[in-house]
Amino acid sequence: MNPLAPLGDRDFRLYFVGQVLSMAGSGLHIVALGWYLLDRTGSATSVALVWAIGLGSGVVMLPFAGPLADRYPRRTLAIGSDVVRLGLVAAMAALAYAGSPSLPVLYVLTFLVGLGHSVFWPSITALLQEVIRPDQLTAASGLAEITWQVGNLTGAALGGPILVRFGLGTAFAIDAATYLVSALALLALHHRPAPAEGPHESGLAMARAGMAYLRSHPAVAGFGIASVIPWVATISLNIVLVAYVLDVLHLGATAYGLADMTYGVGAMASGIFAALLVLRLGEWRAMTGVMVALIACYAALAASPAAIPVFYAVLFLAGFCSSAFRVMTTAYLFKVVPNEVMGRASSSFLLVSMVLQVVVTLSVGPLVNHTSARGGFVLLAAIVGIGLALLAAVAAGLRRVPDCAAETA
Repeated sequence: MNPLAPLGDRDFRLYFVGQVLSMAGSGLHIVALGWYLLDRTGSATSVALVWAIGLGSGVVMLPFAGPLADRYPRRTLAIGSDVVRLGLVAAMAALAYAGSPSLPVLYVLTFLVGLGHSVFWPSITALLQEVIRPDQLTAASGLAEITWQVGNLTGAALGGPILVRFGLGTAFAIDAATYLVSALALLALHHRPAPAEGPHESGLAMARAGMAYLRSHPAVAGFGIASVIPWVATISLNIVLVAYVLDVLHLGATAYGLADMTYGVGAMASGIFAALLVLRLGEWRAMTGVMVALIACYAALAASPAAIPVFYAVLFLAGFCSSAFRVMTTAYLFKVVPNEVMGRASSSFLLVSMVLQVVVTLSVGPLVNHTSARGGFVLLAAIVGIGLALLAAVAAGLRRVPDCAAETA
């Protein structure tokens, strides 16, 4: 298996490069805004609140986003989402340049940007099936993971220094520019358009059909929920890391950005090596192994203050394991979920993820304030443990689901 083979395809390269730049901007945005809020308010709860607001918008939008992605051209929806987010983040940049932006206004704009994210992700996920050959799905899923996690490398590494030297407005302006690049790359991309043009059921009927599919395939539904559990922990990790760097390691914004970057390096490595790990161990052993290792990483950080080199090494491994699990599960879902319901299935799993993320982020801020960042790492280890238990519960049933990718090929 050549994990880089999909990059030989022009259209996948456009998909890849556009998303790399877009996610770099988003990573910079996340680090800069999180540190700005903590510095301005002095409370981890304010950081958790802005995350919860952004995620809560997904709870509102995702029930509609799935039917949209299965009814209208996915590329068009993704480009439209990029354009809308470009305008909103540019407005955030203008407010920041004008002075200290009002926190309520930042919260409102964060909610609206989150609505755009909620339409974009089911569309871009389903679009990958239209760009790449079925036999390259695992490798393409790994490379797509690099695009999603590269923000933790470039954007996160630059977030702290750009915030300190140039201010919040510049961080937002760079993020806005990356949405423009992403939209242009998608506009130049050729693909196998789906869904097919023609009459469609109403959005409500399509949503019901998507839920009916998941109800008739409970193993797929359970597996899809398990697939997002490490991502729930990763979102909360952004809150825990701020407190850990500041209160345990007694370091500043640049060290926090480097910590997020180190996690991103591990995530990027998973984009290359996860497919090879599956080839070596098999899908189920590989998925189980990375989940066990991820629990060990969070437990190690909860146990005692880590020496700085150990801290970065553990974050690298955590980034690798969390993202490798998502690569493996996404590729497996591409195999067993038909393309015509992939948008609705993806949005359903994202909706579950968003709900869990809102609950966890609203809990982790007060938890960190009362127990320190170590208590936050205990919570993250417990969350991943629940995901591992769910994976074990659905394994037998999922192996009996037909391979749609093989039938299509």
